[in-house]
Amino acid sequence: MRVLLSILLGVFIIIGVSSAKEESAQSLIESSGKRTTEKVQAREMSKVIKEAVNVYAKGNRVLFLLNHNKIEEAKKVLDQLVKELDKLSTQYKKMDRLPIDAVITEISGITDIKEAEKLAKEAKKAVEDNDFIKARFILNSLRDEIQIETFYLPLSLYTEAVKLAQKLLKEGKVKDAIAQLQVAIGLVEVETTIIPKPLAIASLLVEDASKAFKKNPEKALKLLDEAKRQIKLAKVLGYIKTEKDISPLIAQIEKLEKEIKEKAGRKEHFKKVFENIEKVREKATQTR
Repeated sequence: MRVLLSILLGVFIIIGVSSAKEESAQSLIESSGKRTTEKVQAREMSKVIKEAVNVYAKGNRVLFLLNHNKIEEAKKVLDQLVKELDKLSTQYKKMDRLPIDAVITEISGITDIKEAEKLAKEAKKAVEDNDFIKARFILNSLRDEIQIETFYLPLSLYTEAVKLAQKLLKEGKVKDAIAQLQVAIGLVEVETTIIPKPLAIASLLVEDASKAFKKNPEKALKLLDEAKRQIKLAKVLGYIKTEKDISPLIAQIEKLEKEIKEKAGRKEHFKKVFENIEKVREKATQTR
C-alpha cells in the first residue's frame, strides 16, 4: 500500500511540475512588457564592444594616475592604451564610432484604449486652445515606450586625443596631458532611441502564440487577440499615424486566427506576421 501510495504521489508531483512549467495566456500577457524590455536590454548590450569599453576605461585610469601624481605608472598605462587603440582602429576601421554602453528605460503610461482616446482628444483640444502646459501634461501620459540611450566612443577622435596626451606627457607637460585626456574622455556621444512598446509587445505575443498554437489553440488565440489590441493602442498613442497603417496587420492576424480555428495554422504564417509587425515597429521607432 505504501509503495502504491508513493508511486501515485510521485506521478502527482511530476504532473504538477509539468503543468506548472507551461504559462497561461494571461500570465504571458501580464509579463509581456517586462519580457519585451529585457529582450531589448539583451539585444542592445550584445552590441557593446568590450575592447572599446576597455580602452575608454583605461583612458580614465591614466587620468586618475596623473591626477594622483603617479606619472611613471601613467606613462606605462598610456603606452599600452595607444597600442590597443591602434589595434582597435585596424579591427574596426569601417566603424566611425563604437558602442560602449546602453541604458534602457521603460516608460509606462495609459494602456487602456478608450482612456487613451479620451486623453488624445483632450490633448488636441488643449493645443487648439493654445494651452500647451495642459497639453504637455496629457501627452506625457500618452507614452508607452522603451527608451534606449546608447553611448558611443568616436574611435578616430579619441585615438587622436590620447596620442596627443601621450606626446605632451613625454614632453613633461603633465597639466596639458591631463587637460587633453579630459577632452578625450568627454568625446563620448549619446544617441537616444524611442521604441513604441505596444508594437514590441505585439511582436513578442505573436512569437508566444507560434509556440502554443499546435498544443493549445485557445491560448494562441488569446495571445493574438492581445497582439491586435497592442497594435491598436500604438495607433491611439500616436506611434502610428493612420488607421491605414495598421489595418493590414490586423487583417493578417485575423486571418491567422481563422487558420488556427480551422486547424490550418502554420509556423511560417506566424513568422510572416511577426516580420510585418517588426517592419511597422522599425518605421515607428525614432532616433535622435
